[in-house]
Amino acid sequence: MKWLAILTFSLLTLAGCDQGTTGREMIEYDVAGAPEADPTFTDDRGWEITLTRAELTFGPLVFCSHQPTFLKSDSLTDCGQVLGELGAAATWDLLAADDVPLGRLTGITGQVHSAQYDFGWNWPAGLGSPLWRGEAGAASLTLAGTAAKGGVTHAFDFTLDAKPRAAGLYTVAGLAAEGSPSPATTRVTLAVSARKFLRYIDFDLLEEQAEPFTLVPGSALENQLRLGLTTGTPATFTWR
Repeated sequence: MKWLAILTFSLLTLAGCDQGTTGREMIEYDVAGAPEADPTFTDDRGWEITLTRAELTFGPLVFCSHQPTFLKSDSLTDCGQVLGELGAAATWDLLAADDVPLGRLTGITGQVHSAQYDFGWNWPAGLGSPLWRGEAGAASLTLAGTAAKGGVTHAFDFTLDAKPRAAGLYTVAGLAAEGSPSPATTRVTLAVSARKFLRYIDFDLLEEQAEPFTLVPGSALENQLRLGLTTGTPATFTWR
């Protein structure tokens, strides 16, 4: 694939430069998504949420040497050295019983301090619009289920496409991710939380509409779900 050839050339070039890369080795390891910790939970407003469907399209992904700081305006989008890259995207069933394979990452050894990634939609620099890298017919996020409280039960079926804000930027950037992948590394496992994704949605305040509740493009509800998906450490990474 073209992106893999470009990455391999970039990493070989990087490994040969004099920016602290001496002695580093090229490595590959698997990327996997862990199951949702609890498909039934009570949110902060007292609604008991039961998920019947939860799918997330994850990727592309890069691991970075840069340690982000809020003291510089460009720090969150600065990657420093690219220590690993997953150029594709895969749809991840959060309700699966076991880890879900998401792809194989190519990179170099070194200390990872941050991650940048997309949810299927990726916007390379120089292009006029983002590209869908995920599976045909999938979306960035799909959450379906029920919300119950005080004898009231609402059904919901939310489908969200989360696109980068501008060309050359990832949807999530500057996310702290500490790890030291080595030639012995076999996998990095991602964990996310549907409860966190839904934390800005108040089922008490949803406008009247036919159920299941759905997302209207450009609505406050869509913005709330996007905010839950993209902020507040939306994913954690564990290297093995």
